[in-house]
Order: sequence, then structure tokens, then C-alpha cells
Amino acid sequence: MINIVILGGTGDVYLLSALFEVFRQTHNRDAVLVVRERYRCIPEMFGVPCVVDDGVINNAEVDIAMQRDYDNTFIDGRNFYAHPSFLRTQVRVDHLTTKPDVSQADMYKAILRVPWGATLALPKIPEVEQKPGKVVLIPDARSWPNLYPGFWGTLATKLSYAGWNVQNNNGSGWSLKQLFAHCAEAEWVIGPQCGVMSILVTGRFPCRKTLASCNIDGSGTFIFSTHTFPYAYVTKFSNHDYDVEEFKICADGQVELADTIVSGQNGLRLWPHDPGPACTINVSLSPGDFLDRLAVLTVKHARFTGAKRAAIERDYQRHRELRARANFGPHIDKLFDRLVRLHAETFDLLETMVPGAMADDTITPEAHVAAVKLNKVRVSLKREIDGVCRSPFTEQKSYYGE
Repeated sequence: MINIVILGGTGDVYLLSALFEVFRQTHNRDAVLVVRERYRCIPEMFGVPCVVDDGVINNAEVDIAMQRDYDNTFIDGRNFYAHPSFLRTQVRVDHLTTKPDVSQADMYKAILRVPWGATLALPKIPEVEQKPGKVVLIPDARSWPNLYPGFWGTLATKLSYAGWNVQNNNGSGWSLKQLFAHCAEAEWVIGPQCGVMSILVTGRFPCRKTLASCNIDGSGTFIFSTHTFPYAYVTKFSNHDYDVEEFKICADGQVELADTIVSGQNGLRLWPHDPGPACTINVSLSPGDFLDRLAVLTVKHARFTGAKRAAIERDYQRHRELRARANFGPHIDKLFDRLVRLHAETFDLLETMVPGAMADDTITPEAHVAAVKLNKVRVSLKREIDGVCRSPFTEQKSYYGE
């Protein structure tokens, strides 16, 4: 029997519980999870054997000499500490989770020495009836700082005005088990990227989910990444994407962000919530193609209101974050501004000239000529961006005299 001692928090206990059976099958060994009392409910959701021993965990967390010298291998009757600082190296495995394509689940697969492609088991969700209109707020997380507590008060007030029944986890006195039950019966849960929210997402709880994480860009104080995103994306937990909203809480614009969440896709119930993994495609784009897509989203975000704007919010925010991290430079920024103006002209053209003409399935000659001119400039700008950025490929047209 191998004692797998878990030194991490809520999300860590969940991932190790979800990988427990894979571990047993891979190594053909019996095992038991050693957890803190407050986390006992998590392995119980998987039917995984566990024992509670806060003392062993507390001692291991503060015993630096033991962490440095302990031979952390799988030996029957002995503790195996499922934590990256026990790998007898000065390079911690959890640093890798800040890389775009490495998740926390990947980290624990490496620590447990199980196949990289192993899937996570699903927990048993509390059997409670969902209550329409109930929203649970989870402002605080052990793994993420609540730098702007005033935001959550503002959000709660706006949600109440919008007719939602708001229940706040802060000060509720709920145990973790009770919190999961409340989330299972809620229609909507809002909180930062943290263990509980990650469990609700990857565990496929039926509630809608909105992640709102504090901006720590440039500090690197609380996590190894110097940027809130992409570390705060839901994909960083298990490498899977889901139907969620993702927002950054900054010092400025907190009232506007609360309004955006209340009037977003979850607040408006734009479509039925599907708790299963979502299908997204990761593909290399040339800088020109990427900035062209962002320019389109920028114009739509400025012009759209209501449900249309809410439907593109996540795509727009992800593209903005990626552009900020790319740090293209002032020359590319100027070219991007020209792309935005060009797409604004195209937007106006399609809104004014084409709709009337499309009624009889025709396009006026004026609209056609204007559209061709705008597209020609667009292609030229994309190619200039790709050239400056030394892109290995760019858009190739079969017309415009080429």
C-alpha cells in the first residue's frame, strides 16, 4: 500500500483523485490518498480510498530538510509526497504549468508517472435539484489573491437588481462539501480561477460558470507567470476548453466589468449551458491573420450591444490578451490601427449599402467596387504586417493582378 500524501489545495486533491485509478492500473499497486480533513469530500466524490492526517501534511510542508533529502519514490508502506518540490531538483515541475500547452493535470501525470494521455475520472455530482435564478459568488481563493474585494460587492448588487438570487460563499460558514452542493443546485457560479471553480468546470457541474480573476500582470508575486492570462484560463487546469466566461479584474473599470458580466452570455442565458468539454482548434496564424481577426472583433465589440456583444466577448478578450503578450511594437501597432479603421469602413458599407440590395439577392455596383477596394487594402496591410514580423507564410490571392 502506497500512501500518496497531498500537500496542495482543493484543485490538487481533485486532480490526484481523478488520476488515482490510472495510477493504480499503471503501477499495479494498491494506494490510498492522505488528505486534510477539509478536503475529505473530494476523494469521496470519486469513491477513492483516503485517510485524514492533517499532522503529517503540516509537518511535511514546513520540514525543508526532509523536502530536500527525502527519496520520494513509490515504496509500499511509505509516504509518497505528490508535490513538485519533492523531485530532488532545483527546478520545480509546477513552473512548467505557466507554459501555454502544459496544464496542472499534465504536471500530476508526470509526478505520478502515468501515461501523458491519461484521462481524468469524473466525480459524482451532488444529487440536488437545480434552482433557476440562484447564483453563487466565490470571491476568495487560497491560490489567487482577492485584490479587489469591492468588485464582488458591486457585482452582487448588480446581480440582485437584475433579479438573481445571490448567495455569497464568503462568511457563509459552508464546508467544502456544502459549497459543492450549493454550486450543484445553482444556475450560475462566479469566482476566480481556483480549485473550486476548476472542479465545477472539469467535473461537469450543471451550473453556468464565469471566471473573474485579479490582474497581477508584471508582479509574478502569487504565481510563477508574470501575466494573469493565460494562467487564469480554464484550460490551464486540464488542457480542455469549456463553455465558460473569462474576465480579468483590474484596478480600473470594475463597475463596467460587473455590468459586462451581468449582461454577458451567462447573465442573458444566450444559449443552454453544456457542461461538457468544448471543441476548439489551436492552429498557427500569421501575425497578419491574427491581427486582422482582432481588428474585426474590435470593431464588432465597439458597435455591437446586448446579446451580440456578449456572444463575442470571450473571443475578443482572448485575442486582446494574446496581442498584449506578443508586444509587436509601435510600427505594427500603427498598421493594426489602420486595419481597425478599414474594418470599420467595411462594417459601415455592409450596414448601409448591402442589406437593401440583398433583399433581391443582388449587390449594387457601388457596393461591389467599394468592397473590392477595401479588401485589397486589407490584404496589403496583412502582407505588410507579415513581412515586418518575418512570418513564414502569408495570405495569397489569385486576383488583384498577381
